[in-house]
Amino acid sequence: MIKGKIIKGIGGFYYVDTGDTVYECKARGNFRKKNITPLVGDNVEITVNNGDHENTVDKIFDRKNSLIRPPLANLDTLFIVASLVEPRINTLIIDKLIAIAEYKKIEPVLVITKTDLDESFEEYYTIYNSAGFKVIKCNNETGEGAGEIKELLKGKISAFTGNT
Repeated sequence: MIKGKIIKGIGGFYYVDTGDTVYECKARGNFRKKNITPLVGDNVEITVNNGDHENTVDKIFDRKNSLIRPPLANLDTLFIVASLVEPRINTLIIDKLIAIAEYKKIEPVLVITKTDLDESFEEYYTIYNSAGFKVIKCNNETGEGAGEIKELLKGKISAFTGNT
């Protein structure tokens, strides 16, 4: 048995990173019988069959959290991306995503983009930062914010979501 993490799932195939190799695997039939679906982010045990048969996901370890849409597990950080213009920032969507992240014990990080096209960043920064949330200002023209996001990604399982 080899331990790894599912990094991609497409059409019933799961790609498991074991640290030195990524294996294409199918889930064992007993998961379907128990109505369990492997998710990207799951820590798993696999059997590698060296060409004789398909590689298989044999065990899914306990999840610390999971999302239904998109189907992900064991997230540390959820980056909520919102633009100031085109599409206009939608605080209802941001608030719903923050609530879901907090409920699932995932750190929400608000990433506000297109700050070069609108001056209202400070207004949203003040609201969400004073509520205790990390807010990152991103400017595609200058690259502002990219380094901060890269730092927050290191050593964590993260996902990006939002209306942009």
